Amino acid sequence: MLHLNERTLDAYQQKVKAQIKEMKAKMRMFEAGTEKASANMRLKYQKNLDNWKSRFKEVEMNLDKLSKSAESSWKKIQSDIDTAMKELSSSIENATKQFNN
Repeated sequence: MLHLNERTLDAYQQKVKAQIKEMKAKMRMFEAGTEKASANMRLKYQKNLDNWKSRFKEVEMNLDKLSKSAESSWKKIQSDIDTAMKELSSSIENATKQFNN
């Protein structure tokens, strides 16, 4: 059984917030790079940017939920956050690689 305590929760939240900050910085760099691209390319990548922003909001809402959740639902919310973070990271990395090629 998971033994959730305030330090565990705080450490996890701080880790995720640091990852979000790093990914948002990459997203802003990507966004700045697309400003120089053609109109068609900007439209294509704007969809990615909109999706990422939406996913970040989702993760941040789940982090807020996590601090208010019962121990029994903590694992599910944590799993949702971890999955979203992996998908975001992969998507940002792939889009950056495609854009730079």
